[in-house]
Amino acid sequence: MDDDELERSLRRALQPSDPGEAFSARVMAHLAVHRQSSTAGAASASRSLHGQAVRRWAVRWTAPAAWAACALIAVGSIGLWHFRQHGLAQQRGLQARAQLLQALSIAGAQVQSARAVVLREEGGLE
Repeated sequence: MDDDELERSLRRALQPSDPGEAFSARVMAHLAVHRQSSTAGAASASRSLHGQAVRRWAVRWTAPAAWAACALIAVGSIGLWHFRQHGLAQQRGLQARAQLLQALSIAGAQVQSARAVVLREEGGLE
């Protein structure tokens, strides 16, 4: 099938045709029923539109809100981890300071002991 044959068959298939009087009657009956139900349910339709607007708003803002919540959780977790690491480093520093003071105290006592021995021996030589 070449392009000309395809075009001719499409033109035949897409030619307008009259749907007839039955189609018009069905459409008019449907419109009449729809008008009656729309006037009776105007309040429910407005509630329905409000519900649709709320749903659209929720769908539109759910993903960004979820990303923002994830970002807050991530930043909070990193901050908490940093704070904890700082506290651990400070605690290790305090332990090292205590050990250094204890070592200096022991060394000071040993120096005093050695000084006393030296002074005794010097005093004995004279």
